[in-house]
Amino acid sequence: MLVTVALAFVAGFMIGNGLPYYLEGSAGRGANPSPFPDSPHAAVAVGTIAIAVGATCAWLADIPARPVAGGVAFGLGWLAVGMIHAGNWTGDPWRKRARTTEP
Repeated sequence: MLVTVALAFVAGFMIGNGLPYYLEGSAGRGANPSPFPDSPHAAVAVGTIAIAVGATCAWLADIPARPVAGGVAFGLGWLAVGMIHAGNWTGDPWRKRARTTEP
């Protein structure tokens, strides 16, 4: 059961993390709090990879075998990354937008 809970938490975290990147990028807006360039293409790529990792973790977690524990863990992972994004999404944690170039 511990493996189910851990993998379900990671699945919720990664899918919840990848979804806003994918949606922002596919809408043509590239600004994101990742260390990668602010471009729609990079955002879609990061989002797709995160969703794929999360889906793989969800599959490995075998959530249907333990639906309550797996579902709660998935939801807590989703909530955790949502709280992180709420504080960081419009910020610049990597200072990539604050960089200046020398003439």
